[in-house]
Amino acid sequence: MTLGLPGDLSRDSVGRAIVHAGHVAGWVYLAMGGLVSLSLAIGGRPAGWIAAGLLLIMAGLLSFVALHRTVMSTLLYLVAGAGITVWMTALAMRSEYDFASTDNAVVAIPCIALVLVGGAGSGSWIACLWVVVAYTVGQPAAYVGATISDSTFQINTAATAVAVFVMLIRGVDGLTRRAGLRRQAALVRANVAAREATARRDHELEAVTRLHDTAMSHLLAIASAGSGPVDERLRTDIRQDLELLVGRDWIAQHRSEAGDVAVVAVDGDADGTPVLDLAFAAAEDEGLDVQLTGDLAVLSHLGARRAAELDAAVAECLRNVARHAGVQEAEMILGIGGGEVTVAVMDIGSGFDADQIPAGRRGFRDGVVARIEREGGTARVWSAIGVGTTIVLTVPEGGA
Repeated sequence: MTLGLPGDLSRDSVGRAIVHAGHVAGWVYLAMGGLVSLSLAIGGRPAGWIAAGLLLIMAGLLSFVALHRTVMSTLLYLVAGAGITVWMTALAMRSEYDFASTDNAVVAIPCIALVLVGGAGSGSWIACLWVVVAYTVGQPAAYVGATISDSTFQINTAATAVAVFVMLIRGVDGLTRRAGLRRQAALVRANVAAREATARRDHELEAVTRLHDTAMSHLLAIASAGSGPVDERLRTDIRQDLELLVGRDWIAQHRSEAGDVAVVAVDGDADGTPVLDLAFAAAEDEGLDVQLTGDLAVLSHLGARRAAELDAAVAECLRNVARHAGVQEAEMILGIGGGEVTVAVMDIGSGFDADQIPAGRRGFRDGVVARIEREGGTARVWSAIGVGTTIVLTVPEGGA
């Protein structure tokens, strides 16, 4: 497929990459703590074996979260990590290690590993929330461990610094990506406005040309007729031309060719193939403003049934935007290439986790995914909570 999609489609990948980087940092930190614990164990301190085992368990749980990044797996990691933090703090604060308070490098290991979990979803603000939750879990756990070992509790400086650093990165990333999305939407709207300006100019030129040609031809006909009453046939011709000029047929045709979908209903092409009339009707019913980029004529490469299925799928996507995204505007991009017709529906609304669509939400699966797959196509979703959603529907050319 050669359709050039906007750069904001990479937002989900960027968010996941940041989360994965946090997981890698967590593994590295736990591995360093494990090596220190093993060295203590080899040096004749049995508590080192216990600490190394606890850190190994925590690293395994972090691996499970990385493979199955869901709310439940993250909560399991935080609960187990809290217990490990209590145990590690109680071991580290024994009198034999001579730590003045819990603000030390050993207690920092499980606390920092908790902060770096990332949580479910790739949205920046959701990730910041998980950091706050993890930090809130880690410090009380260290307090409990200090109480058990009858030692002094003090907020761990290293864990606090890492939490602030991660939240800063995710906050800047979230603001930057939202600004990028708004710039992309502004560029699409500017392109549509330019197309509309060109259409209006062409319309005005056509109107002037038709008026000039009609007036000149009839004036010449009247002049050549000589004096006396005007011939009835000439009267009829003049009347018909005036009705055409003041009528709306050729104006509506011109607007339709220019893609003025907000004003003119699209009924179909010459052979009756539907061209997203259901989609535009759904948008109108839901009060959704659709900005169109691309040529509706690409749908003429599809058979009537396949075009109708694509139309219905796009309509369902627009209804979902109106009902769930929390915005009143969507972008639609049409393209063709590589033997495929593609329609992309974009919004900068509330977004969602594409991997966590409830089983009861059959509208998208049945009304979009299943419908497109029956025609041999694909439906792909890029979405992030608080950022927006892009749905790309692709079907092969032809079909019944």
